[in-house]
Formats: sequence, structure tokens, C-alpha cells
Amino acid sequence: MYLELLTDHHASIYALLKQLSGFSSASMLTANAEEASRAISRLAGLLTVHLAAEDKFLYPSLARSEDEHIRTTATHFEEEMGHLASTFLTYKEAWMTPTKIRQNPAACLEATKEVLAALQERLGREDAQLYPLLQD
Repeated sequence: MYLELLTDHHASIYALLKQLSGFSSASMLTANAEEASRAISRLAGLLTVHLAAEDKFLYPSLARSEDEHIRTTATHFEEEMGHLASTFLTYKEAWMTPTKIRQNPAACLEATKEVLAALQERLGREDAQLYPLLQD
């Protein structure tokens, strides 16, 4: 049940990542600053819940697993990607309003590409390597 909730979160996050990646130029981002701002806001809300569930509960629980492969995989993932919540918080604070987006759309576009790539990597690796270990 818990794993199903996390995979549902991933699906919703992927949809928002796709929406944000659709703003592929500074001019497109400027023209759609309100829409981009709303997508960042929705992503922030979902990620706050999702990353807290993983970083505060799932990963620490898996690090205590009796299964060595699960334990080492979870520990390795947490060490590599545990910083993502703070990275996203910095991004959100910098770019969540249409005004901030319009003030420097090129920098916003670059920051968006970086944070989306980091999120895609984490989610993809969890989907491919971690979550399958947890299925009964």
C-alpha cells in the first residue's frame, strides 16, 4: 500500500516535470510565466510530501532492513540523492513567482533544466532499482 502511494506520487511528479520541460526557451517561459509558476507550486507541494515520506521514513526504515541488498541500496541512494529536498527548496524560492521568472527567464530555464534532471534521475533510479526490491 505504501509503495503504491509512492509510485502514484512518481506518476504525478513525472506529469509536472513534463509540463515544466515544455517551456523550452526563455521566451516561451516568459510568455507562460503564470502557468510555469503554478506548475512549480504544484510540484513543490507534491515533492514536500513525497520527499519527506522517502527521506524521513522510507530510507531510514530500509537502512535497517534485514536484507543486505535492500539496506545497501537504500543507504547508497540516500547518500547520493538525499540532498534533493534542499536543492528543490532553493529552486522553488528562486523561481516560484511569475515576476521572478520574468526577471531572468534564461537563468530560470537553466535552473529548471538542472532540477528537472536531478528529479528525473532520482525517480527513475527509484523506479528501476529500489522500488522493485520492495515488492512482495
